[in-house]
Amino acid sequence: MSIKIGKFGFVNNFLPYYRLEQNGVRVIEALPKKLAGMFDEGKIDFAPVPSFYYIKNKDKLRTYEFCVASKNSVLSVVLVSNGKMRDGGSESIAVTDQTVTSLNLLKIILREKGRKNKIVPVNNCKASELLKHGTYALVIGDEAIKARLRYKVVMDLGVEWRELTGYPMVFGISTSRKDRDMTEVNRTVMDSIEWGEKNVEVVVAEAAEKFGMPVDFLDEYFKSLTYQMGAKEKRGLELFEEKCHEYGLL
Repeated sequence: MSIKIGKFGFVNNFLPYYRLEQNGVRVIEALPKKLAGMFDEGKIDFAPVPSFYYIKNKDKLRTYEFCVASKNSVLSVVLVSNGKMRDGGSESIAVTDQTVTSLNLLKIILREKGRKNKIVPVNNCKASELLKHGTYALVIGDEAIKARLRYKVVMDLGVEWRELTGYPMVFGISTSRKDRDMTEVNRTVMDSIEWGEKNVEVVVAEAAEKFGMPVDFLDEYFKSLTYQMGAKEKRGLELFEEKCHEYGLL
């Protein structure tokens, strides 16, 4: 039986899988929420899953070294608006229904800041559509990168989490079912990441052509992320779980 490998359908997974796919390995791509669903249905054997999904299901999952985490600024999980964030915290925030981890991270940050913004779920991922339903919009992934060029970023959730805890924010962690050992697959992905980080100029050039994004931004973006689950990342994930329990999100 061939192993089915999945990845987030965002720029943030381009570097980790670049070398792997160049070597002919087929990878199934989907948005994080859908990827988690495919994992549930047994359509994928190894993939990064959203951190909130992992926390809710960790008793039946095996985790690996590959992750998607922000060192400080995440750049692609942001709150945008047509102006700066006002004091008071009563304005509404429209949130794409494609996110679970970033939504709960936002709820934690708002509670920590003492804000009471109304959160409005919207079945759309584009900032222009989200802003029709709220003063602010939480956008993720490639849509967040596009929104940075058009709207004012009033909050980078990676920065906020780092300031709150002093640790990286883990947005995704690689998993398999507990009864499946995907250590060799993880090693292959980590080898691909090592190659990508050593040859980042090649990856950036390819990504710029594929996604139509500026080379300078992509270089900054890939360097703002970490793909290895170290001690700091593990602690960041533990703190996210603790905060989710503290605020009744689990």
